[in-house]
Amino acid sequence: MISKYTNPCTRCGKERILKKKWKEKTVTFSGTTIVVTRTLNICPDKECQKVVDKELSAQKAKRDKIKDDREKRVAENQQKKADIKRDQLLKTA
Repeated sequence: MISKYTNPCTRCGKERILKKKWKEKTVTFSGTTIVVTRTLNICPDKECQKVVDKELSAQKAKRDKIKDDREKRVAENQQKKADIKRDQLLKTA
């Protein structure tokens, strides 16, 4: 039995349409290069797509902020560990 592939809009449920299709060369973990076909699908309702794009950009901004905060905390923790080691070495010297 052949089933039809569906890709509904996350907001309104309408079937999404193909906006853009392109090919990229990508290097795999083993070092070989493969060609990957990428597609960009959008909602046929332009107003709905604007809302979806706005929501996605807000989610991306939130993820980026979380990532930046985490990197900052890791750097601070590494600095604290280095300071503790330095203090211990100075006490023993």
